[in-house]
Amino acid sequence: MKKYYCITILALLVVTLLQGYNVSLQYKEYIYKEIDKINSALKVSVDEEYAIRAHQNYNPHKDGKQRLYTKIMTDEDFLKAKPKKEDVIRFDEINIQDLRDKGIAETEAEAMGLLTKDRLTAKGNPINLKKLSQIFKKNLNEDFSYTLLILDENKKVIKSYGQTKDIETWQASKPIGIGLKPIRFVQAKVDITPSSFIINSIETLISTILLALIIVFCVGYQMTAIRNKEDLLRNREVSLHGTVHDLKAPLASILLKLGFIKDCIKDADLKEMITSSERQIKNLANTIKTILITSKAGESKLVINKEQVDIIELTQQAQEQIDTNYASKPHTIGIHDHREEKALVYTDKYLIENVMHNLMENAVKYSDKEANVDVSIKQDEHFTIISVSDHGVGIDKKYQKKIFEQFYRIPATHHKSGYGIGLAMVKYAVKAHGGTIKVVSELGKGSTFTFTLPLN
Repeated sequence: MKKYYCITILALLVVTLLQGYNVSLQYKEYIYKEIDKINSALKVSVDEEYAIRAHQNYNPHKDGKQRLYTKIMTDEDFLKAKPKKEDVIRFDEINIQDLRDKGIAETEAEAMGLLTKDRLTAKGNPINLKKLSQIFKKNLNEDFSYTLLILDENKKVIKSYGQTKDIETWQASKPIGIGLKPIRFVQAKVDITPSSFIINSIETLISTILLALIIVFCVGYQMTAIRNKEDLLRNREVSLHGTVHDLKAPLASILLKLGFIKDCIKDADLKEMITSSERQIKNLANTIKTILITSKAGESKLVINKEQVDIIELTQQAQEQIDTNYASKPHTIGIHDHREEKALVYTDKYLIENVMHNLMENAVKYSDKEANVDVSIKQDEHFTIISVSDHGVGIDKKYQKKIFEQFYRIPATHHKSGYGIGLAMVKYAVKAHGGTIKVVSELGKGSTFTFTLPLN
């Protein structure tokens, strides 16, 4: 169950990180949008401030109202007017590409506008930062702290209006050109605080927090359910283990008494009945052994008592049990020892005998007609390799990984006796020895189970 706790906590952590990442993306998007608004507000404010200054230079009419007079001037009129040299704007002197590279102006119209602003500045009416600040605040329409800066050609501050302390971390607008002679920019620095993001995104944040709380509640509920299930399974395993363990002594007593009775009677039919009963009781005893082993698999309580064992002798003992239990079914079990050196195997005799018995019993049980079983024993530098092969019904590939799961039975074999715990016990016992087990099978051609046992 521990892995479920780890997976659940990991899932909660991933969801939390994703929610945090989503909020950070929303905050970045909010900052980008606010900077766009600041850029637009500053550009409009600069144009409005310039219009006010230009309006102040108009000459009043006789009626006291200010008017702007314009007319189309021909080349002849221009020559007669003889304008002053400093008032003449020569467009061919402007390098528009250079202005673009420096971020001063993008179009020819913008460049001409900057030159007209220069003329107004030259006449003693430069940009009014205080007035610009008032206009900018109205156009921005946000309750932000801000500072307006005048920058030179190298983007160094030469004049400011507003707070100048701790503004390095504030968001900066795009510099807007306000003059060509000399080159000047105006820039706004605005303090966009996280609190403003929270206020503007309160609905989204509330939904995000609610989602996170729902996930936490679901995870907590799931962990509680898993813990309760774990306790229930543990209690059931303890009860099952105790019940099955208590069956061993009565079965041993029954076998002993049946053997005594069989020796005392002479009737052949009665002896055959007792022999059949002994066979069934031994099958039940083997099932009990298997249940006891698999009941300890989930808690790593299995105690392995290793000793030097002759694997051939162990295999023959398992074969004798199979021959006795399946005396009524035609079968042959061949044991083939391919080892050059007959090394003893350091293993738990009781467990591996059950492994051999289970694999050979399955080979006989799941052969529809006469069962021909081959047990092959090989050895390499580190392992004893044992294979049990049959020519029975075979196992479909889609079931080959599931057959080692506890209580799993292939659907087509439900008519055979069994509980789906034998191969689970085999895998657990082999794994507890530090070995491995695998199956190679094909429908209609049989199966080969191969497991390894370390020599040392």
